Amino acid sequence: MTDPVEILRSARAAVLHDWPSEDVPHALVHAGLDVTFQGGPDPDDLYVMRLVDGRPETSPVTALPERADIVYSHRPAAELPGLLAEAQRLGAATLWHQSGRNEDGEKDPTGVFLTPSEAEHMAALAHAAGVAFVSAPYIVAAAAAARSR
Repeated sequence: MTDPVEILRSARAAVLHDWPSEDVPHALVHAGLDVTFQGGPDPDDLYVMRLVDGRPETSPVTALPERADIVYSHRPAAELPGLLAEAQRLGAATLWHQSGRNEDGEKDPTGVFLTPSEAEHMAALAHAAGVAFVSAPYIVAAAAAARSR
C-alpha cells in the first residue's frame, strides 16, 4: 500500500523522529494514532501522545512501543539507514520522510521536496529493507484527509 491517506487510515501507532511543528503529532493523534516521540535531550525522554476524550494527552513512557506502523522522520537524509533499521525492529510498514525543503531548496516547515535522485535513492533503500517509503504529501494534510475514517 503506497497511498499516503490509506497508510494513515490503516495505521494505529507512529514513532516520530523530530517534526517541523506541533501540527505533526497533533494531526496524527487526531487521525487516530498513538504517537511516540523523544521529547528531550536524553534518550530516556520518551513520551506517547494519545487522544483521550477528544483531546491529545501526553504521558511519559519508558521505551518505544513494541510495534509501530509508521516511522516518521524530519531528520537529515544521512540518518535514513538507522531509521530504516528502527522501522524493521518495530515492524513498521512505512517510513515517512519529510525533507523540510521547498522546490527552491529553501527551508519550509511543510516542505516535502526531494530531488528525483534523492527520492529514488531513499525509496530504493527502504524497498531493500522491506519498508514502504513516503515523502509526500505533507503528513498533516494526509492526516486531515485520513480523519474522515
